[in-house]
Amino acid sequence: MSDTAVAEARAPQPAEGDRKEGRWRSHWAARIGLPALYLLATAVAIDRIGLPYSQDWIFVWIVGLMLAFSIADGQHTVRRLIKDWLPIIVALLAYDLLRGVADGNLFPIHWSAPVHADKVLGLGQVPTIRLQDALYTPGHLHFWDYAAFSFWFSHFFATLLVAVGIWLYAYQWFHRFAACIVVLAAMGLVTYVIFPAAPPWLAGDHGYIDHTYRITHAVVNNLPVPKAGAMFQKGTDWGNDVAAVPSLHAGYTMLVCLFLWPRLDRRWRLLLVAYPIGMALSLIYLGEHYLIDILLGWAYAAATILIVNWGAARWAERRTQRIVGTPQPAAAGANGRGRTPLS
Repeated sequence: MSDTAVAEARAPQPAEGDRKEGRWRSHWAARIGLPALYLLATAVAIDRIGLPYSQDWIFVWIVGLMLAFSIADGQHTVRRLIKDWLPIIVALLAYDLLRGVADGNLFPIHWSAPVHADKVLGLGQVPTIRLQDALYTPGHLHFWDYAAFSFWFSHFFATLLVAVGIWLYAYQWFHRFAACIVVLAAMGLVTYVIFPAAPPWLAGDHGYIDHTYRITHAVVNNLPVPKAGAMFQKGTDWGNDVAAVPSLHAGYTMLVCLFLWPRLDRRWRLLLVAYPIGMALSLIYLGEHYLIDILLGWAYAAATILIVNWGAARWAERRTQRIVGTPQPAAAGANGRGRTPLS
């Protein structure tokens, strides 16, 4: 393990008072049964209602999942759940609501700049066009279309699921990871407001690049799940088609990779690397993002890790200084009056 992981492992563990363990909680039926029932209820809800497509419903699902696991395990109280997760939920919901500001009303939409950048990176051709010409068949979906869609859709819950796993099983890392989630969202939001940019599929619709398909649309319309197409419902102020630079789909997958890289065993590193690479290729192929969007998303993730680590180090330094600077009670002298003999 790295120095970061060792240092965090030495951090104070949750107080025993927070562990309200009863005999029934330690029973296998509770530890396995409650999460299993919740996942079964999730499957039924998807079958009856459809896939969750908005951030608020995904938050509700995540909180319910945490309740199912934490109540059964007995290691976290509901009070701690609210204390730890309410700031994240409020911050991300605020991000979703404010993202509508970055729709080209304050600043002009950038159409050509990402195209020019991708032509340079793609050695003369936009990578999205190159991949779609080679792999996509309009009107006929292949298994790799569904695989790419799965990567794209995982963005909406994967980072939060990682946060749930950290909260449940590696609590000493949780607050730093939560800070990373919020900081990355804030950095992305600011950029979306200042630099609204069209993704490949939208640029293709307006003639800025050659024919480009939004393959996510085609996959959604062919999923055997009711109402899945609601992911693209119109009339909501939460959606923003020109919030493309940077790609937070790519940013959050790289954030997970960079955060867990020094903290997990080496055997997990191949999976950690495969996720952001698979997400990047999927986003480019699906027409959702340019390659430059992906690279900027990765850069934002790296900057987020550096900022949060720097802030955590400064916070720890200030706490240490406060503790060291706190006057200590004088040791009782030989006369028993609390005075020490002068040297």
